[in-house]
Amino acid sequence: MIERRHSLAAYDGPRSHVADASLCLVERYVEGAWLVVSHPTDEAMPMCVSALLALAQHEPAVGWACSSASALVATMAPGRLLTLTTSAQEASLLSARLDVNHVIECRGQRVWLRFSGPEARAFLDRQLGIDLTGGDFGFGRFALTRLGLIDVAIHVDRDDVFNILVARSFSVALAQQMALRAQAEGRSIAIDPPTG
Repeated sequence: MIERRHSLAAYDGPRSHVADASLCLVERYVEGAWLVVSHPTDEAMPMCVSALLALAQHEPAVGWACSSASALVATMAPGRLLTLTTSAQEASLLSARLDVNHVIECRGQRVWLRFSGPEARAFLDRQLGIDLTGGDFGFGRFALTRLGLIDVAIHVDRDDVFNILVARSFSVALAQQMALRAQAEGRSIAIDPPTG
């Protein structure tokens, strides 16, 4: 079976050029993705993925994430660490170092979208089931929520830059939903091809 690498290639909804749009949605090509799971009898996570990627000395607390230009390490729940990278070198390192007894490889399951623009926070605040403008959801925060009827994970990378993780089979529907909601508000979203 041929692997479909870029899920938004199938997107055929409303598009804008970056110069015309105040919002931009870009798919990032994921070289590697893993769910690192600790067993109930483990005292701690089996290894510090954040330290392997030189992001932090310790794993983030639940509801937080560490990130770089190429990697994201988020604690989804106690004992559940989601790790994604766009770097082939980091993916190779993690593939070799992660304990197979504690890891689920999930590169083909999730799509990493980056949503940005000066109005990104306000737009997402109106779409998500969490409060983005109250001040408690700032840089580094991570949450599992919904955008409309679609389950997403959201991470604040910078003030106007958000990482959105969605199941691959729902990525095109999410892009369409976001574009249509922006249109209804008199705005447009530039939906760009995947980047590394």
